[in-house]
Parts: sequence; C-alpha cells; structure tokens
Amino acid sequence: MLVFLTIILSVISFLLIFIIIFFFFFAIDLFLDLPYVATKKGRIGTIIRLANIKKGETVIDLGSGDGRLLFAAAQKGARAIGYEINPFLIIFTRIGARIKGLDHSRSVLRSSKAHSGSVIVKRENLWKANLKVADVVFVYGRKKTMQKFEDFVYRNAKKGTRIVVNTNPFPNKRPIKSENEIFLYRIS
Repeated sequence: MLVFLTIILSVISFLLIFIIIFFFFFAIDLFLDLPYVATKKGRIGTIIRLANIKKGETVIDLGSGDGRLLFAAAQKGARAIGYEINPFLIIFTRIGARIKGLDHSRSVLRSSKAHSGSVIVKRENLWKANLKVADVVFVYGRKKTMQKFEDFVYRNAKKGTRIVVNTNPFPNKRPIKSENEIFLYRIS
C-alpha cells in the first residue's frame, strides 16, 4: 500500500511540475506584444525558397520561437541567428540545434564568428538585433506591429538584404514576390 501511494504521489508531483512549466511557457507570451506563433510546416519551404539562401550567408530570425526557420536556413548552409526572449523557447532551440548537429556555439565563442550551417539563438530583445550583418531577415508579426517592423528593418538592414515576411505584409512597401501569404522584399 505504501509503495502504491508513493507511486501515485510521484505521478501527481510530476504532473504538477509539468503544468507549472507549461503555464510559465505560455504566461511569458501573455505579456508580450509578439507572442509565440509557430511557423506552419507547409510554409517553411516557401519561406526558404523565397529567401534564396546561399551557403555562407547570414540569416536573422526576429523572434525565432522554436527555431524551425533557423534549422531550415542552417541546413542550406547559412549562419542562422535567432533573437528570442522566451527562455523556454531558447532552450528548446539550443537542444534542437545540438541534436541536428547545427550548434557550433563552442567554436563560435573561440573564434567570435559563426560557421556556415550553424544556429545561434540570442536571448535579446529583437528590436536590438544587428541587421547590418544579415543577408536575409525573417519577420513575423501581427498586423498592428508590421509598421514598426517595416521601419526597423528598412532603417537598420544593409542594402540588398532580402526580407521574408510571414502572413502579414509590410503596410507601405510592395513585395517583390508573394506566395502562400509569404512576402519577399529587398532593401534598395
């Protein structure tokens, strides 16, 4: 009887810990203007194709979430850098990068440069991202934040940078291409 009670209490404790972690994961996003919304798997291919990523390019994902776009870009040979503030998503991305063999953070610390085919996720506010190093920038935002994204990207990215926007287009810029609610822009 005591063993049975111990097992039940252990299971209940595990479930409570899981619920608490799950709550904090989503509670963080309740206070953010840009909550976590995973990119639909069917759109990842379109985003990567429109981005036309070449080996050795640097890709920045503003609000990288679970890292799925970073992984796809790194698999094309890019140095993929994500900006994310949700610590649970950062941990999830770093574990995924390590499992996929895309985590070169130890060598990055030694050389101060990311390797092609690598994923780095920074726990920083995306509005402080250094877009001058980017060849491609991924953007997802709600309609009400797209003007702010447009201003930020066009003010801070270098000439020639390709911008791929998921779902909600920039309000004052005309995309070069669009497909499946994915919009491609270029800084001119």
